[in-house]
Amino acid sequence: MPSGTSTHHLHPQRKIRLIRHGNAKPNRFGQADFSRPLDKCGLDDLRSTTQQLLSRKANTADWLWASSAFRTVTTARALSSICNCTMQLEEDLYLAGPELILSVLRSTPEDFHNVILVGHNPGISLLAGLLNNPALTIELGTLGIAELTFKGGWQDLTFGQCQHQATYDYKTAVKSTINN
Repeated sequence: MPSGTSTHHLHPQRKIRLIRHGNAKPNRFGQADFSRPLDKCGLDDLRSTTQQLLSRKANTADWLWASSAFRTVTTARALSSICNCTMQLEEDLYLAGPELILSVLRSTPEDFHNVILVGHNPGISLLAGLLNNPALTIELGTLGIAELTFKGGWQDLTFGQCQHQATYDYKTAVKSTINN
């Protein structure tokens, strides 16, 4: 490599925030699970979470993936608005397992370094652990956020590659970190 050439460009630092949607209303008779909206608690928690993100200046992102279920779209719209980032709805994320969520992350445009993905449990929590350490479990509550980083291209993202930075629950103002 020529002197003065930075490897930073070849292996950029990426940030992923995996977020579980807000608390949803229970199914009504005849209502599809896909159509369930956030309940009052979920909407209040979403307001609180977005205010916390703004006050902590944690409201930056380049791109936001979201399941196209009603409750995740509501959650993602609020986050996309405060982060001023492009939101991409992905029907395949609805109740997706970790492998499918990972394939969606791998399709993120390479120009973007700071990505949010809003999804459903158990897949979103399973992926949060698997990206860091396949033996680790990170359980996200509603509106829980797992923040991870890695170096490399999106297409190369794989299990065990990320560094877990923190897990946030802004509803209760709890931040936890895992050192491994």
